[in-house]
Amino acid sequence: MDATVVGVLGPLLVRDPDGRPVPIGSGRQRRLLTALARHAGADAGVDALAELVWGDDRPADPDGALQTLVARLRRVLPAGVRISTGARSYRLDGPTDADLFARLLAGDGPPAGPLDEALALWRGRPFAELDDPGPEGARLDALHAAARQRRAEAWLAAGRADDAASAAAALLAEDPLREGTAAVLMRALAAAGRPAEALRAYARLRADLAEQLGTEPATELGHLHERLLRAGSPARPALPVSAFLGRDAELAQAAAMLAEHRVVTLCGPGGVGKTRLARHVAAAAADRFDDGALVVDLVPAGPDSVTGVVAAALRLAATDRPAARVVEVLAVRRQLLVLDNAEHVADAVAALVEEVVAGAPGIVVLVTSREPLRADGEHVLPVVPLAAAPAAALLTDRIRAADPSAVPDPAQVAVVCARLDGLPLALELAAARVRAVGLAGLVDALDDPLDALGRGRRTAPRRHRSLRDVVEWSFGLLDDGERALFVRMGVFAGAVEPAAVSAVCGDARALPDLVDRSLVRRRDGDPVTFGMLETLRAFGRSRLATDPERAALRTRHAAWAVALAVDTLAARSRPDEAAAVRRFDAHLADVGRAHEWLCAAGPTEDLLRLAMVCAELGHRRARADLVRLADDALDAVGDGTHPLVPRLLALTAVPRWQRGDLDGARERCERALALAGHLGDPLLGREAHEALANAVMFTGDLDVALRHAQRCVELATAAEDDPTLVMGYCDLAVISAYAGDRDAAARHADACTAVAARSGSVVAMAWAEYTQGERLAEAGLPGAAAHLERAVALAEEIDAAFVAGVARHTLLTTAARTEDPAPERFGPLLDAWLGMGAWTQLWSAVRALVETLSRRDRHHDAMVLLGASRASPRASPEYGADAARLRAVQDAARAALGAGADAAHARGAALGDRAAVGLARRMTAGRPAR
Repeated sequence: MDATVVGVLGPLLVRDPDGRPVPIGSGRQRRLLTALARHAGADAGVDALAELVWGDDRPADPDGALQTLVARLRRVLPAGVRISTGARSYRLDGPTDADLFARLLAGDGPPAGPLDEALALWRGRPFAELDDPGPEGARLDALHAAARQRRAEAWLAAGRADDAASAAAALLAEDPLREGTAAVLMRALAAAGRPAEALRAYARLRADLAEQLGTEPATELGHLHERLLRAGSPARPALPVSAFLGRDAELAQAAAMLAEHRVVTLCGPGGVGKTRLARHVAAAAADRFDDGALVVDLVPAGPDSVTGVVAAALRLAATDRPAARVVEVLAVRRQLLVLDNAEHVADAVAALVEEVVAGAPGIVVLVTSREPLRADGEHVLPVVPLAAAPAAALLTDRIRAADPSAVPDPAQVAVVCARLDGLPLALELAAARVRAVGLAGLVDALDDPLDALGRGRRTAPRRHRSLRDVVEWSFGLLDDGERALFVRMGVFAGAVEPAAVSAVCGDARALPDLVDRSLVRRRDGDPVTFGMLETLRAFGRSRLATDPERAALRTRHAAWAVALAVDTLAARSRPDEAAAVRRFDAHLADVGRAHEWLCAAGPTEDLLRLAMVCAELGHRRARADLVRLADDALDAVGDGTHPLVPRLLALTAVPRWQRGDLDGARERCERALALAGHLGDPLLGREAHEALANAVMFTGDLDVALRHAQRCVELATAAEDDPTLVMGYCDLAVISAYAGDRDAAARHADACTAVAARSGSVVAMAWAEYTQGERLAEAGLPGAAAHLERAVALAEEIDAAFVAGVARHTLLTTAARTEDPAPERFGPLLDAWLGMGAWTQLWSAVRALVETLSRRDRHHDAMVLLGASRASPRASPEYGADAARLRAVQDAARAALGAGADAAHARGAALGDRAAVGLARRMTAGRPAR
């Protein structure tokens, strides 16, 4: 957006030609400029403007008052924004972001670029400074909703089913009757392997339409619903689009083995096609599992991080016992778990698989590895190279893919297949050279002895030797520049943009040539990225290991990853915040690789900067893998004297209180405050006070919690740290609400909203909306649901899982006190908190379920869960209104059951956390505790 455009898609925003915000402090001036922007390009009459600016307090002389106000406003406006005077009217000359937004969305089906550019302009309700945005505001809202639906459709078409589902769900949360959006959501959920959720989405829409409009869903939606019912299964994992040949027997055999055994390993040499076979097996078998198939790539894993990689794929929050958390979450699923590329971490994978099989009876595990795991219960299916006929078909297919006019000679094809032992990867690499040298030239080249290269390859097993031969041969045909780039690209762990290749590896002009030779793969998207198959990356890294430039290359790679991470947080105040988070996600494997290097080689400054980003995103998004990186960085540097250490200690305390470890959170915060004092800078303790406010709040000591929150606000204000300031005001508002001080809660919530609007951060606005919703809900005042639903929508735009979770939590727990929701509605909330490991919130949700069960006269079930909650060391104490409601539950149960109430309570107390949550989930499905 041009720096001089007036922004009215959200709180008023004006920037000067250099991009600096122009403060317009007067509320009347802000309303006047917003009102003029609502009429941008047209004359706005004095009477209409006076009504919008002053409302019921109109001045006696509106003409004179407006003339004075316009004169003052003109003095602060930057160049490029002008107010013209007419006959009892004024007009704003100059573009607004609303004009640009509408132009970008004009016409049918704009390209992805304009669509994303338009959506990036949106910061909130149009003309937010005005009480009534008028018809123009409604028009812009409709355009925005249509654009969001089109983006969800585009993501679904591009294979980004989860992103499409999140976008559609957020839009439906705002307008539950949008049938077109509901259709997108259902298709996306089905494509993401979540058909049960797709069916529930249809049920919600049908109920809402019947209740509010007295109508049924459109015929198209009904047909989609019927297809989902008939399918009765989750969507299959995404499969490569190229032909899959010669594996029918292995597919059938693997499917049969999975039906009989809990652990099956596809075992074979590198390049034989184990990964592709596993994905096809998973797609074929997914229908047999209620929760579908989950594929986890173990390439980024090390011996100590296998469980962390699996936890990240499951989207689990941080914990000191990751294997136990993985088992805990899988224990309630029926799912096929595919662990791909396990050979380099076989011991750790074997240990994890044995734990999963023992503790999660509904899980079946499929592994790919170059050697067996030798785990208990493992059954091995050897994956051998292709036989002559399918190998020839594969080679011919790949040659024709590169040159549709090619007519490969069958005899020469047979020679190449025999020379390369039918290894699929070797055949693909060879096919990539046919266009340049011809099939006959390929035969001659492969017949040329390679022993002169002196690699000692003849001591290797024959099939491994064949693959290495063809990689060596392909590498040998490159010129010096291409070889250098190919080897250096081995430093990356995943696919990256060309700019990253240039920044880390130097000259990237050879990328297209490496793509032509199938040594590097181009992945189209926004942006385009380039990556390597792991076998080829391993070859490049073997060359890199002896390169004297290796350390410098790893240092540049780490610097690039740090810059990427730091920019992700910097994007909090930019329109591309959501895109920056997605970009960070796409490079998580490289972030981990950079972190590993920095832990070993430094510099400490870069390690801690990277860890700060991981810590903040980790607790915001409930990501165990990111929090673990932050914890490891602290282990590497210790409680040294670097000023980032106390802040990092505090940030890593947050996931501890989230999972119910209040003592652990307080201990980290106290260390942070002590170190801040030692360094002589109290500002370094602002995050520690914020975390302490929450940890102490959950113990019921609201006065102490308020003091910590107030101190956080003071320090964050002094540090000009708006993200922490938002959280401090959120804490003050919520704790005040729990203490019954409605006036203070409203004052602090408004301050939270003001800081969030000033920051321009989507996640900050999500927290501000949650804060308003939480304090209204606690006071029993109207309007809470609207704020909470907006919080969910905003949070899901940037995958801020925790704030989305607490907003959904309050929506449901409030309904549990006033609307008597069906117990079934608690199931997804319990699953979400269990996945995040957020036991503090999980037990709060269970207590709300207890109230719901009690109102439905399920007193025995209510007392069992109440006993489990009170016995759990991870449940916060009962206090305030919450305690009073639970005492009422207990009294009702004793009146109904007599001594049986105490017996049920004792039964629950003996369950333990995992069994209690499993029982709660069964209760939400209508099954009693008896």
